[in-house]
Amino acid sequence: MLFQFSSEVTGLARYVEESDVEFGFDSPRVMSVRLSKGYPDGLKPREPGDAVCTSVTTVEPLDAKIGSELRAGWVLPVVDGKIEAGDPTTQFIDGVLGDLRAVMVSAVTLFRWRQGVSEGPPDPCHSLKACYSNDGSVWREVPLVRSVEIRFGMSTHAPEDQVSKEVIELANAGTEEPLGRQLFREAWAQKDSRPRSALVIGVAAAEVGFKKLVGSLVPQAQWLVDEIQTPALSKMLRKYLPTLPVRARFENKSIRPPNALLNQLDNAVQRRNKLVHAGELPPRWDELEEMLRAVNDFLWICDLYQGHVWAAKHISISLLNAWSSDQTKEPS
Repeated sequence: MLFQFSSEVTGLARYVEESDVEFGFDSPRVMSVRLSKGYPDGLKPREPGDAVCTSVTTVEPLDAKIGSELRAGWVLPVVDGKIEAGDPTTQFIDGVLGDLRAVMVSAVTLFRWRQGVSEGPPDPCHSLKACYSNDGSVWREVPLVRSVEIRFGMSTHAPEDQVSKEVIELANAGTEEPLGRQLFREAWAQKDSRPRSALVIGVAAAEVGFKKLVGSLVPQAQWLVDEIQTPALSKMLRKYLPTLPVRARFENKSIRPPNALLNQLDNAVQRRNKLVHAGELPPRWDELEEMLRAVNDFLWICDLYQGHVWAAKHISISLLNAWSSDQTKEPS
């Protein structure tokens, strides 16, 4: 029984103009991988500059029931709108396709490196397709979606009456969006496609945001935080941040980062360090998103310290609750 996994590959069409590039693998199973100008059926990729990578293997199911289901025309089992968990045939197919996809991605990324292709996204494979065939002539497509997750972006508010006036005042004063905020935008934009970069840039956004805050509130300390090796971010936030002056008054209210937020930032720094220095995998998408949301809240706190009272309107509900649990109140 033949299984096939295909993907369009960003920017590699020029390397297969003359002839296909082929790779043969025998682990974790015997597989062939081909980088070419189009799909096996002759279709071309959507973008002219993209190539197509196709991995193929032959596997006979050891379970006779699985084999008969596939030969009869297997359909992804769905019960009450959910994919049936633990279905043996689905698990078998996913195992084979997982091997094909892993080898395909490995071949593409190593080919780029060996060929000296420096440009292109970290993960160049997109528009994934999978199928299987009993005889190599009739192919049945395999759905690749196994679950759907509903995720929410950052909260937003309708513009207030004074926003235009305040934007003009900021512009006339030569104010720019803080560098930490700019870096955070890059991190958030990459959280799904490039989680490693998102984590590294996100932590850098918090570190830069804090250093710029120190330089703004205590100009004489700017050189120290820029040139001298400073303690870990979480330690600086716990020990040094409370000593900084605040440019706006919040009567009977604290704007110090609560313990819950500090713990999240500390976790993000540790995971960043392990990723960069030990090559560990990035956190799961939900963990990464939680870390980035903590960075976002911290940057709003930096704005509050610098007197931008309006930043309080963008604080997350989770931070407001954390402030309450710390027996403090949020600014208004």
